Amino acid sequence: MSQTMDKYNVLVLMEKDRDTGFFTQTVDSYRIEAGIEFIENAYLLEEDEEYFIYLTLTTADVEDYQYYGIYDMYDEEIYSAFDIEVLDGSGEYNPRWIVKLKYPEDRSKTEQLINRLVEAHIAELQRILPLVENNKDKYMEAEKEK
Repeated sequence: MSQTMDKYNVLVLMEKDRDTGFFTQTVDSYRIEAGIEFIENAYLLEEDEEYFIYLTLTTADVEDYQYYGIYDMYDEEIYSAFDIEVLDGSGEYNPRWIVKLKYPEDRSKTEQLINRLVEAHIAELQRILPLVENNKDKYMEAEKEK
């Protein structure tokens, strides 16, 4: 059975060489149901004979005050239901979170897991963005103090 994929909803996972940082091979591709624009990048990396996916989740372009507000209010506990590690992704133009997860070799499980992570991320952004706007003055002050 052939399945056609919309090229704009496909995440291609490539393996990255630990020493050189170069991508060495395409591992697989996954259909992302919604929110592919919130995935900055993804790659597979071998560590101590185990494979891990590094998935970088981000936001749409934000104003400086929103940057501070999003980081202040974003609850990383949304990922507690997943067997993942959340790494610091700060320091870039837009807020971002790097999630590290064991690579399940079952393609459908991997696709489902990535989609669930993106859904949780989007839901959290939808929850906090209005709160950031309601506290705009507070975050604009914080921005001035930085």
